[in-house]
Amino acid sequence: MSRGNHLLFWTMMSVIGAVIAIYVLFPIFWLMLAGFKSADELARLPVSFWPSEPTLQAYTDLFAPGTQSAQLLDWPRLISNSFIVAVSSTVIVVFFGAIAGYAFSRLSFPGRDLILGGLLVSRMFQGAALLLPTFRLMNALGLEDSLLGLIILYSAFGLPFATWIIASGLREIPVELEEAAMIDGASRLQSMVIVVLPLATPALITAAMWHFVGAWSEFAFASILIESSRNTTVTIGLASFVDYFTLEFNRVGAAATIIALPVLVVFFFGQRYFTRGLLQGAVKG
Repeated sequence: MSRGNHLLFWTMMSVIGAVIAIYVLFPIFWLMLAGFKSADELARLPVSFWPSEPTLQAYTDLFAPGTQSAQLLDWPRLISNSFIVAVSSTVIVVFFGAIAGYAFSRLSFPGRDLILGGLLVSRMFQGAALLLPTFRLMNALGLEDSLLGLIILYSAFGLPFATWIIASGLREIPVELEEAAMIDGASRLQSMVIVVLPLATPALITAAMWHFVGAWSEFAFASILIESSRNTTVTIGLASFVDYFTLEFNRVGAAATIIALPVLVVFFFGQRYFTRGLLQGAVKG
């Protein structure tokens, strides 16, 4: 391919990518901007894209005591519940995923590759197909309508993929480094903690980010397991706008922006590790 054709090809790919990005992100960006508009401005036709008179009223309505939104939906509690569930399950998944990933990447046992492949295949099952059996299981265990039930459930669903990512990252680390540490007197556990896991930071962060975002934004299982308002999560709170209020898009936009903020922060600080971790999985998975 000549230099001119090569440049034309990448220009076309860039244009196509930009068009797809605009198509996907435009509704999200419009909804976020709606959080800075008043209800009267949104009701006017034609609806303007940019807020003519930006206001934070929609945000204050969510948190201000005495407002209808704050009385029916306790957003500080919703955010706290989601944060507890997402962080706790992420810690569990990364901890046990690191141990299991180390075993799959360093130890040799019958059926190792078959089991590791099965962990990845388990991601193919759609969550909707598991809603009823999951509900019956959690109900039998007495874990319905509890944050502990969500933590255990999200950890169980997130652990296979996290193990696969971490194992793929650990396989890129030379075994000789670990063997050198063991020759110097370190045990296998010490060599794993001191030598191997620090070098696997991109894979660990990738697994943590992937799981945190999924647990923070999960709706289907939370909607069938959580019944009381004290255990409601942010995604259920956002969906409750349709049930509790006339659908005011400025409040919906404000709530959606608040929900998206932790995800944006996580990816902003961990993007370079996330990219390296995915590449490790692609090369060695």
